[in-house]
Amino acid sequence: MFAFIRQQKTEILLLAVGATISTLLSFAIAHLWLTPLLGAAVAYPSLLMGVRRQHYWQTGVLMLLWGVFQSVAVGLAAAWFPERAAMVIVRGSAVTTEMLHWIATGEGPEGSLRLFLPIHLRNYVLFCSLCCLSVSSAALFFGTYLLNYMNFYVAQLVGASVHPGMALLVGWPIWSVLRVVGFILTGVALAVVSLKLWARSRRQRFPAIVPWSLLRWGVAFVVADIVVKATLAPLWRSLLHYALLGTWI
Repeated sequence: MFAFIRQQKTEILLLAVGATISTLLSFAIAHLWLTPLLGAAVAYPSLLMGVRRQHYWQTGVLMLLWGVFQSVAVGLAAAWFPERAAMVIVRGSAVTTEMLHWIATGEGPEGSLRLFLPIHLRNYVLFCSLCCLSVSSAALFFGTYLLNYMNFYVAQLVGASVHPGMALLVGWPIWSVLRVVGFILTGVALAVVSLKLWARSRRQRFPAIVPWSLLRWGVAFVVADIVVKATLAPLWRSLLHYALLGTWI
């Protein structure tokens, strides 16, 4: 990993700076949908360039690092400017209300496999479709939208908690991390599929081999997200309840 960081330090730095600037700019302009649009625009050149060079796993790592940078930038901005964040982060307030209600009462889709499974499957199918139709550009926009409202929720959770340090540690559940990894690996793999489809439609040839192993890992992480969430949601809710309200359930 350290060798990879040394080799890609310029691109990694650009992704970090880009995530910061795009977040500040979207907060300053305060136009709905600009935050995911600018965020995705920062990451997409690295994704497309890496796929064209057939550096699939390296591209996946770069996109994961960008996800961290985007999360930190949006999370800090939402913590420092909560009213502005509520204006620019799509569904941020709605998701926060839903999650806080689940933590307090146990009611809602977060803790019910029957309720959350259709949502997860719908989002993943939509994400995969957007990957194939747009060389993952529209899928990256969709993924950034999902990432942003999650970070808005975590920022509000930390600000409202009796134990903010613990809230910061457990605000991002482990299954959500698995989902992000799964989406990113899927997005890189299906970008290759999309490029081959576009080339074929124009009677051209894109000689790259589809990284099926990367796609299998992406699907595996998405499945792991569902399994871990179904298993650990009650325990995680207890941790969140203590962090937020100071009492165990």
